[in-house]
Amino acid sequence: MFKLLSTTDSPIKQKIILLALFSTLIPLLVIGPFTFILFNKAVENKVSATITNLLTIADWNIDTLITDIEDISNGIFLSNDIRGFLSNHKVGPSLFRSETASRNTLNNINVVNRPFIHSIYIGNENHGLLKINRGESLAKGNEYQLIKDSSFYHQLMNSSWKGKWFNGHNMRLVTADKQPLIFGRMIRNLDTMNSIGILLISIDSQIFESMFNDVKTKGNILVLDGNHILYSRIDTQVSPLQVTNMIDGSENKGTVIKEIDGTKNIVNYHINEKTGWKVVSIIPYASAVREVNEIRTITITLLIFGLILSIIFAFTLSRKITKQLGLLRLVTEKMEKREVISGIEFNKEDEIGKIGNRFVEIYNRNIDLQLKLYESKIKEKEAELLALQSHINPHFLYNTLNTIYWMALKLHAKPIAKIAISLSKIFKLTLNEGSHITTVKNELDQVESYLEIQNIRFDHKISYSLEVDPAIFETRIIKLLLQPIIENAVYHGLEQLGKGRIIIKGSKQDHCLLFEISDNGKGFDSQNYHTNKMGYALKNINERLKLHYGDGFGLEINSEIGKGTTVFLKVGLEDEGKNIG
Repeated sequence: MFKLLSTTDSPIKQKIILLALFSTLIPLLVIGPFTFILFNKAVENKVSATITNLLTIADWNIDTLITDIEDISNGIFLSNDIRGFLSNHKVGPSLFRSETASRNTLNNINVVNRPFIHSIYIGNENHGLLKINRGESLAKGNEYQLIKDSSFYHQLMNSSWKGKWFNGHNMRLVTADKQPLIFGRMIRNLDTMNSIGILLISIDSQIFESMFNDVKTKGNILVLDGNHILYSRIDTQVSPLQVTNMIDGSENKGTVIKEIDGTKNIVNYHINEKTGWKVVSIIPYASAVREVNEIRTITITLLIFGLILSIIFAFTLSRKITKQLGLLRLVTEKMEKREVISGIEFNKEDEIGKIGNRFVEIYNRNIDLQLKLYESKIKEKEAELLALQSHINPHFLYNTLNTIYWMALKLHAKPIAKIAISLSKIFKLTLNEGSHITTVKNELDQVESYLEIQNIRFDHKISYSLEVDPAIFETRIIKLLLQPIIENAVYHGLEQLGKGRIIIKGSKQDHCLLFEISDNGKGFDSQNYHTNKMGYALKNINERLKLHYGDGFGLEINSEIGKGTTVFLKVGLEDEGKNIG
C-alpha cells in the first residue's frame, strides 16, 4: 500500500492518507500482537501443565499395571509345580499329576478383577497349558508353534530374567486378542539356570482407554513401544517414527510444539522408566488456543473496519483537495512514458487547470511532430534496405556455385563439386524464394546438404540417420529450425572429438510436430543450464517458435557430460500457428 501511495499520489494526499492509516494501525500493529503473544503463551502453558499432570497419573497407572503383571509372572516362575511340569518330558502318570497341579496353579490366579488379561500360557516344545480369561482358543493345542513363528520369539529367547514386553499385533492366541500387549518371560531351572519353557501373559491394549478417560482433549493420545503403536485413542496417520523424531531427546518428559502434515500441534510426552513406553499427547494448536483466536478475530475485524472507514474518509477529503494536482502529475507521468495524452480534462476555472490544459495541448503537438519524424526515418531505412537487397541476386549465387561445380568435375575434384552443389542447395533452401514458411522435407534436405559438407571436412567420420515419419514430409513449418541445431551439435559436441553420430527423429503427435535431435558428443551439465544461457542460434529458434505458434511450443535441452546432448523441438502445425504469413 505504501508503495502504491508513493507512486500514484501527490505528497499532500500522502500526508492526509498516512495520517489516517497510522492513527488506526498503531494500536493494531503494536498493542494487538504483543497482547496476543502473551495470551497465547499463557494458554499454551496452561494446556501443557494440565496434560503433563494427566500423563504423570497415566504413567503411574502403567507402573501399577506392570507391577501387577510382573507379580503374577513371579508367582508362576517360582512355582515348583509349573517347573516340574515343564521339566517332565515323559508321558505318564507323573506328567499328568504335574499338569493337573500346574493347571490348578494357573486357575488359582485371580483374574476376576483383572478383565484386561485375555490369557496366560506356559509351555515348551513338548507340552503347554493355556488359561483363557476372555475369548476362545485360536491355537487348537498348537500354541507353542504360533509363538515360535512370531516376530518376537527370538527376542523372548534372549530376554533377561525379569521378562520383556512385546507388541502382539501379529500373534493371537485367543479370539479376544485384537492387538494384544504381551508380557513374555523365560522359565528357568533354578539349579542349572537353563531355560525349560516360556510364559506369556496376553493383555488387552484397550486398558489404556480407562487410564486416559480423564484427559478431555480434542487431540490424540498414543502409547508407543519403539516403532509400534500400542494404543491410539483415534485413528491416526502419524507414524511412530514421526512421533519419535518429534520427542527425541534426553529428558523423560516434556512439551514441544511441532508441525504434523502442515498442522501445528502441542506435543506432550512422558517416557515410562520400567518399559520405555512413550505416552504422547498430540493436541492441535488451533484447538488449544481457539478462544484466543476468536477474541483476536473479533478485535482484528473491528480494527480493520475502523481502518477502512479512516481510509474512505481520507480518500474523500484528499480527492477534493488534490484533484487538479493529481491530474497534473498523471500528465507528467504519461509524458515520461512518451504516451499520447487524451481523456484528461482540467477544471477551466482553476489556475492549475488552465496551466494543465495548455501543457497537454503543447505536449500532444510535439508528439505528433515526433511521430512524423520517426515515420520519415523508417521509410528512409526501408528504402536503403530494398536498395541493398536488389544488389544481392540469388541467381548470381546459384550460377557461380554451379560454375564451381562443373569446373570441379572437369578437374576431377569430386569433393569440391559436392561442396559446391550442397552449398547451392543450402542457399536455395535458406532463401526459400523470400518466404519464411517451408516444409519438413526441405528442412531435412538442408540438414543433409550441411552434413555432406561437414563429412567432407571430417573425412566422413560423422554418421547420421533420419528417422522421420514420411507422413509429415509435406507439413508446412517455419524455416531454419533443424539446420542451426545440427550445426550447434557439430561445432560444440563433435568437432573437438573429430567424429560422432547424429540422430534426427520426427513425428506428429496430437496437434503438433515433435523433433528429437541427439548426438554422442562431449555434452555438458544441463541441470544448471537455463534457456536464458542459450547460444544465439538456439535462443533465436526458441523465440521464433513461441512468437509464431505460442508459449506452449519451443525447445528443451537434455545433456550429460561425456554422453552427449539431445534437443527436443515442439513445433505447431502451420494452420494452427498464430503468426501465419
